[in-house]
Amino acid sequence: MLPNKKYATLISVNTAFVLAVIKLIGGAATGSVSVLASAVDSILDVGSSTVNYFAIKQSEQPPDKDHRYGHAKFESLASLIQAGVITLSGLYILYEAYVRFESGRAVKSIEGGIWVMLFSLVVTFMLVILLRKVAKKENSSILKTESLHYEIDLLTGGGVLLGLVLVKVTGINAIDPFISVLIALKTVYSALALGKEVSEDLVDKALDEDELVKIRGVLDAYSCVIVGWHKLRTRKAGAEKFADLHVQVNRHLSVEDAHMIADMIENDISETLNGADVQIHIEPCESKCTHKICALCDTEIKNEINRLKNK
Repeated sequence: MLPNKKYATLISVNTAFVLAVIKLIGGAATGSVSVLASAVDSILDVGSSTVNYFAIKQSEQPPDKDHRYGHAKFESLASLIQAGVITLSGLYILYEAYVRFESGRAVKSIEGGIWVMLFSLVVTFMLVILLRKVAKKENSSILKTESLHYEIDLLTGGGVLLGLVLVKVTGINAIDPFISVLIALKTVYSALALGKEVSEDLVDKALDEDELVKIRGVLDAYSCVIVGWHKLRTRKAGAEKFADLHVQVNRHLSVEDAHMIADMIENDISETLNGADVQIHIEPCESKCTHKICALCDTEIKNEINRLKNK
C-alpha cells in the first residue's frame, strides 16, 4: 500500500540524510571530489525535502479568510525553492571540481568510493520508484519535482561511479573532477528547466491544451441545453486545478433550471480534470436570440436536462 504524499516526503528526508552521512564519510575517506560533491547534493536534498514536507502540510490546509483559494500554491513555491537549491548544488560541484583540478590531488581509495556509490544508487533508485508511484496517485507537482530531483541524483551518482571506475582502470585522476563538471552542468540545466516549469504555476499559466480540449468536450455535450459559453479561464496551483467560465442559457429558464445546468457542467468538468475547482457564471441569451435552444419550449428543455442528469 502506497503512503500519502506527506509521508512519502518524510521517507525522502530520512533517505537523503542517511545517504549524506554515508557519502560524507566515504568522500573524506577516499579523497574523491565527485563523492564529496554527491554528499553535498544529498545534504541539500535533506533541506529541500524538508521544505517540501512542510509545504505539502501547509498546502493541505483548507481555505481560510486570508487564503480564499486555499494553500495549494505552497507546493509550487516549494518546488521553485528546490530548483534554486539544485542550482546551488550544481555550482558548488563546479567549484569543488576546479579546486581539485588546481590541486591535482589523487583519489586515495577508489574501491571504497565505488562501494559507497553503488549503495547510494540502489537506495536512490528504490526511492525514485516510490516517489513516481505516489506522485501519479496523488497528482502532486511537488512529488513530481521531488522524483525528478532524485532521478538527477541517479544520473549524477552513475557519473561518479563511472568516473571512479575509469580512474581505477586508467590511473588518470583528472577524470574524477572532469566527471564532476559534466554532472554539475547537467544539474544546473535541469534545475533551470524545473524552475521555469513551476514558475508557470505561480503566474497562473493556463492548463495544458489537452486539458482545455477535455473542457470543450464536456461543454459540447451540453449543447442541447445551453446557447453558448465564453470567458474560459484556467490555472493550476500545486496539485489543484481551477477553471471558471460564463455559460449562456435560454433567458426564459427558471433560476432553478439554470442553476441545475451549471451544477451538472461544473461536476462533469471537475471529474474530467480529476477534482478541479470549477465555477460557472450563468448568463441569459440575447433578447432576440435565434439559437435552436431558444426555440424549444420549457417542457422540451426540462426533458433534455433530465436526460443529461440521468445519463
